[in-house]
Amino acid sequence: MTRLRHRPALDVRVEIRGELPREDAEYARARALETATALGPDAHALRLRLTRSRDRSMARPSLAQAHVELADVGPVRVQLATGTARESVDLVLGTLAGRAVRLREQGDIGFAVAYESAYRPQFADRPLAQRRIARHKAVVLARRTPERAALELLALDRRFHLFEDAVTGRDSLVHRCSPGGGVELCAAAPSLDLAEAARRLWLINRPFVGYTDPGDGRVRVLYRRFDGHYGLIAPVSDGRIGAGTLSALD
Repeated sequence: MTRLRHRPALDVRVEIRGELPREDAEYARARALETATALGPDAHALRLRLTRSRDRSMARPSLAQAHVELADVGPVRVQLATGTARESVDLVLGTLAGRAVRLREQGDIGFAVAYESAYRPQFADRPLAQRRIARHKAVVLARRTPERAALELLALDRRFHLFEDAVTGRDSLVHRCSPGGGVELCAAAPSLDLAEAARRLWLINRPFVGYTDPGDGRVRVLYRRFDGHYGLIAPVSDGRIGAGTLSALD
């Protein structure tokens, strides 16, 4: 007797933030399920988040973030912004699918970073006096070679990636270079306290600043959030991570 093997039910979740017409929300759910199915049986836990900004100064107010776990590759994530919800859904899911294929077949994402630069999310123009650290993320750093960390940086569509060097055991940081989209290893993070790091972030007008905390000698990253506030990533030495856990779509 031949036994049929059934694929487990697809784990697809869509989160809507802000006001969005019902038909657009239904369109997003249908496209997410379609994409998860097309990615094949090795794709698990596809997440799609749509955020609609009320800031009228933003040319691309519709932000879409998509994340999927691939059994043969690992986590893959894309974050892009356009003018409308449906456009952002199509773009982010299409990019996610294309990136998954490229990672499966080639082990990298090719020129995707340069192509996607036109759709990078915008930072809200929040006055300096109103900015605060809106989120503090405590993370146990993964032990990686710089090459592996760089690959994860691109696959997870991040501007920077904090990790523990597999050879030296030291806190290390890789980040994207602008405008070409290449990846660079930060040789030495300057020793700064949080106030000094915030001042430097404001002065250089970059998405983030990596620094070494003088109290414990660990590398931290202070970064700009799209809502105009700041976020702080700090490494911890054990597995006790509370509400600041780094999530797939952050």
